[in-house]
Amino acid sequence: MNELIWNKIAELHTPGFFITADIGYEGETFPVDLEGFIYDKLALIKQGITARKFTYHTGGWRIYLTFFPTDRVVDERYALKNKMLKLRK
Repeated sequence: MNELIWNKIAELHTPGFFITADIGYEGETFPVDLEGFIYDKLALIKQGITARKFTYHTGGWRIYLTFFPTDRVVDERYALKNKMLKLRK
């Protein structure tokens, strides 16, 4: 069912944002109100809220959503970085 959720999120019309979803806990039925949740959060972002990480938790589901703007560099606190450990002898 995870693939169905990721596909649903990918198919949503979210101009200006790329959304990642990490599924922490799975429910037993498809989260039918997830689309509304995402659009509600997009509306808040457009109104000026600075948060970009939200947690959907309904019906046994816990889905961590991050909204990345597509028109600018990703904010430092959300950037994925490669780390390298250098061992000295």
